[in-house]
Amino acid sequence: MRVANRHLLAWCGPCLPLAALGLPLVVYLPPHYSGTLGLSIGTVGFLFALVRLIDIPLDPLLGSLMDRTRSRFGQFRPWLLAGAGVLAIGVWLLFMARPGVSAPLAFAFLFTLYLGYSMVGLAQTSWGSRLSPDYAERARIFGWWTAMNVAGTILVLTIPPLVLKLGDAAPGAGIHAMGWFIIALLLPAALVAGRVVPEGEAPGPPHDLSFAAAARVLADRRMLLLLGIDLLASAVPAITGALFIFFFTQAKGYSQADTSVLLLFYFVAGLVAAPLWIRLATRIGKHRAVAAAIGWKGAVQLLILLIPEANLLLAGLGMAIAGIPFAAPIFLVRAMLADLLDAQRLDRREAAEPDRDTTGLAYALLNATAKLGYALPVGLLYPLLGAFGFDPAPGAANEGRAITGLTLLFISPPLLFGLVAAWLAWRWPITASAHAEIRQRLDASA
Repeated sequence: MRVANRHLLAWCGPCLPLAALGLPLVVYLPPHYSGTLGLSIGTVGFLFALVRLIDIPLDPLLGSLMDRTRSRFGQFRPWLLAGAGVLAIGVWLLFMARPGVSAPLAFAFLFTLYLGYSMVGLAQTSWGSRLSPDYAERARIFGWWTAMNVAGTILVLTIPPLVLKLGDAAPGAGIHAMGWFIIALLLPAALVAGRVVPEGEAPGPPHDLSFAAAARVLADRRMLLLLGIDLLASAVPAITGALFIFFFTQAKGYSQADTSVLLLFYFVAGLVAAPLWIRLATRIGKHRAVAAAIGWKGAVQLLILLIPEANLLLAGLGMAIAGIPFAAPIFLVRAMLADLLDAQRLDRREAAEPDRDTTGLAYALLNATAKLGYALPVGLLYPLLGAFGFDPAPGAANEGRAITGLTLLFISPPLLFGLVAAWLAWRWPITASAHAEIRQRLDASA
């Protein structure tokens, strides 16, 4: 079943503010809080990691509650709208904080933001898995989802240079502008999605709200394999994102404005290449396309190491090559999970077990691994940077051991994680032909 373009566009609308939020959380806010707002680099790394680790158990709870939601407004629609309100408050608190903010307050701001972020993101992806039962169409659905995410990232990247061009060089001006941009997009996009997007396939009976329900989902080795792929695939951009500004300003000699331009090269290449990955996934299978993309993302770190100092054109070309596979693992893994949910439904029917709707819970567990993959690098790498003697303050002169440690941390872990994730993705068992048989047997059993 092909989903209408207008429905896909409305469903993808919240991706713009969510993606515009995702990049600052990894790239801009940690340096902002450790440099401009005055918290120590170790404290910032601890806070950003802690709030994600606390937020991770909330995802399965939220997903389970979504699985049990039955209302005249739909299953996931109420959660998306409510989450948008919570998220808008969190963005305002976190992005508009002033110098001298305390660690407890920063933690409270982060937690509010992540709660709303989880509600919106989980409701949206779970809803997307229901829009079509077709193997190839799911790649298209989540391909659109990722393209809109990349578009939101590109939009927010233009804000800091634009703020500087307009003459506002006050500390934190770019961060404040990003916050207002996200808030302005978020609520209208959520309202349009709630009004336009159809419900999709009807949910099955709800599962019980318990640890046993999560344990049953995790008992499937295919689920554990997919979570492992997503964990490593999330860690690669998390590491490079957390160290990106430090690496290119301190190790490569580029200005802060230049780093935004380089990120634009990276994300524009990812946006342009997204349709190609959809076609490749249809031709060779989602799992093989994921393996190729994640392996590319890891190995390309060696190319980035060769980028010359203070040569924006060559650096931009290198970042464009690095950005080509950016979008693929994100959307294809989520499309693969929709296929796995079909396989699990068939397994339960053929084993004469009670049918259970675990869509929200399964996507919550996938969200949890992604968050873990993004949390651990900041929590581990920032203290390691401090141990190497790295000073994160704007304009600080780092050299010798500090730069060597920064370069080592920027290059080596993404290379290792990317290659391991590619090997795991190649072992995925649900191919296009296997999924076609699963859907045929599901229809017959119905």
